[in-house]
Amino acid sequence: MPSNFKPTDKDELANDYNERGISYFNLKKYPEAIAEFTKAIKTLDNEPDYYFNRGLAYYSMKMLDQAIRDYRKSIELYPDYADYHNAVGAAMDDAGDLEGALREFSEAIRLEGDIPDYYYNRGNVYWKMKKMEDSLSDFNMCIKLNSTDQIFIYRRYELLVAMERYDDAIEALNSAIKVVPGNYQYHLAKSEVYEKLGKYKEAVEAIDEAISLVPEPAALERKKEELEEKIAS
Repeated sequence: MPSNFKPTDKDELANDYNERGISYFNLKKYPEAIAEFTKAIKTLDNEPDYYFNRGLAYYSMKMLDQAIRDYRKSIELYPDYADYHNAVGAAMDDAGDLEGALREFSEAIRLEGDIPDYYYNRGNVYWKMKKMEDSLSDFNMCIKLNSTDQIFIYRRYELLVAMERYDDAIEALNSAIKVVPGNYQYHLAKSEVYEKLGKYKEAVEAIDEAISLVPEPAALERKKEELEEKIAS
């Protein structure tokens, strides 16, 4: 905004409505937020954030058609803002328009290629489209950009299991354990992968780690017994 910009009464009034809308949104009072954002739009109809904010409120109410319409209007007014494309991509994904979602996530990445969430979202769409290698490539990029986010690491693990790349899945879980060593679910998942590989001794070792961390270890003791029976047989 130019340093000599002086808001008009209309600008200030629209901003007040928008700020009230944000306050309602933060309180999860979405209908009230929509009403305030609508007042802001009626007062000043060329501000993309007002449409975007109302789109977020519609999205939070699962009113996807209305959210997509508002997101598209924000993109029409400001086409080079990556977050707008990411948001409409998420709404289109939820609405079942995978091709549209893929297009929008790809545009967000083109505009701002160092945001891991954009790759994560596109990776999930690729997975739904059965384009597993493309999905894996995007999840790998998430982790390259943020190697400490356990959601990204675990999602890659889930994909590798779906692809039956079990050794790589173990490696992904080991990466997750380095990030959060006290998460028993990672060790439990590791035990399940070892069992798929027929490596029952390693499965028992992994479940022992889980048992040492889980609040209620008795629930896992029976599974350990089953694995030990497989080793003995």
